[in-house]
Amino acid sequence: MPSRRVLRAAPAAVALMALPLIAAGEPATKPVTVEPLVVQLPVLTPRMDCAALAGVDVSAEVGAGTGITSAGAATATPGYPVCDVKGVIAPQIQFEVQLPTQTYRQRYLQTGCGGLCGSLAIRVQAAEGCVPVTDGTFAMASNNQGHVGGGTADGNFGTDPQARIDFAERADHLTALAAKALITTFYGQRPRFSYWDGCSQGGHEGLTEAQRYPEDFDGILAGAPASITTELNAFNQPWLARVDFDAAGRVILPATKLAPLHDAVMSACDGLDGLVDGQLDDPRTCGFDPGRLACPGDTDTPTCLTRAQVTVVRKIYSGAVTDRGEHLYPGGQPYGSELAWAGWMIPFTPAAPQNSTVAWRIGNGWVKYLAFDRNPPLSFSLNDLAFDRPTFQRVRQLAGFYDAIDPDLSAFRRAGGKLILWHGWADQAIPPTGTVAYYQAVQDRMGGLTATQQFARLFMFPGVLHCGGGTAPNTFDLLTPLMNWVENSTAPTKVVATQSNAGTIVRTRPVFPYPLAARYTGTGNINDATNFVATPPERPNQDHFPWLGRFEGSHR
Repeated sequence: MPSRRVLRAAPAAVALMALPLIAAGEPATKPVTVEPLVVQLPVLTPRMDCAALAGVDVSAEVGAGTGITSAGAATATPGYPVCDVKGVIAPQIQFEVQLPTQTYRQRYLQTGCGGLCGSLAIRVQAAEGCVPVTDGTFAMASNNQGHVGGGTADGNFGTDPQARIDFAERADHLTALAAKALITTFYGQRPRFSYWDGCSQGGHEGLTEAQRYPEDFDGILAGAPASITTELNAFNQPWLARVDFDAAGRVILPATKLAPLHDAVMSACDGLDGLVDGQLDDPRTCGFDPGRLACPGDTDTPTCLTRAQVTVVRKIYSGAVTDRGEHLYPGGQPYGSELAWAGWMIPFTPAAPQNSTVAWRIGNGWVKYLAFDRNPPLSFSLNDLAFDRPTFQRVRQLAGFYDAIDPDLSAFRRAGGKLILWHGWADQAIPPTGTVAYYQAVQDRMGGLTATQQFARLFMFPGVLHCGGGTAPNTFDLLTPLMNWVENSTAPTKVVATQSNAGTIVRTRPVFPYPLAARYTGTGNINDATNFVATPPERPNQDHFPWLGRFEGSHR
């Protein structure tokens, strides 16, 4: 690799305080402005009383029995008045639609859920500062993904074949039909533009819509998508859930070791992108081996790793593999994500039980109730799961049912749809390499990068954890760029992410469509996005990740 000049910023431990280049008391960065929409659609007012929607039957439009359970005046979370409508699509798809009564501008936004869903809430992701969200431009809706759960990791609905179908694809499609029918009834016309926004399982849902119901949405925003969901939940999460416990159920790597591990990773790899700034622009370039932290004489101390702990860390980085080293999912947890392992796969305290982690709860719920065509005995748990080829092939029988990994987006492209994928490079829950590998598969199928970027673009955010957060710029608006792309044919060429400390912006950084990366110009404050330019990789990225699966269409 050619040598590169490495510039250093303040250590991450000082929370990215302003560098000496900025005068005392002066903000580290300029305020970030979001480019407004070119077209401002006129406001439509309701043509009927809100309460009257309780008597409306949209079953014919939905194609399934649909009942409205309530309709009444309410106030949306941002503070604008809405007509809040709740209903049920048979057998148990609960949905909610919020119809602005004073500010609706002919746009519809449907949002996804997280984990294994099971509850009803409208959640907007990756839209920080998006004015159409905060001022009531959108009619909005969401659903419970076809079942009522005891938490977002509760998979027992999988004992019902119909609930599996609703979770896999039916709930979102029918909710879109129901919401658009209610919008048409309430305002007198269909929405001009329809959008999807979701992260994690919500990102998976967005890709399912693009692949199976390509005319439902004009624009889809899919973040950190759990789209390789069968393999993610049947192998990657169980692998993480089991990796930190010995045969007696005792914790091997305590959460207190994660900070020194992270510091060692950053010390070894932070400068590989040419700038020591507390973030890894692409963790795949890091070759850190946790054996470098091995305890002398294997004597455990707070800042070193025992041999057993080194093995745990190596397994977390590698991801789920067979005993022959074959990947059961495209990738493992990325370098730079270590601080977020606590709670996900490393218990917060050594005394915590194995089932206390998120990875256990999701993985166990999946393998007991959703992974197999016929569920195993109720006594089965993820500790009984084998990481081998036969089990992989058995689980893969349902991959075409659950997964959203069809690289053929021809129908979505023909419908005029626009797709923005995004993922955090430090995601502790869903390996970002899976999203990069899927995007490569789309390019292979759709005619290459240039052809793909005409309708689908990927943004990778350095240092960002699962669906947000992290020690790098982690707040951004991708919904406004998506709207500009759909409505004005202006493709997004840059997104500026911000990082704040105590309410003050301390860093802004541009993120460009993958595979472009942000590179420092060499002059000016490194905390200011204006001092970075888009740069292609020095050599082509190797995004065809070798794993036992393949990217293919559904076989429902």
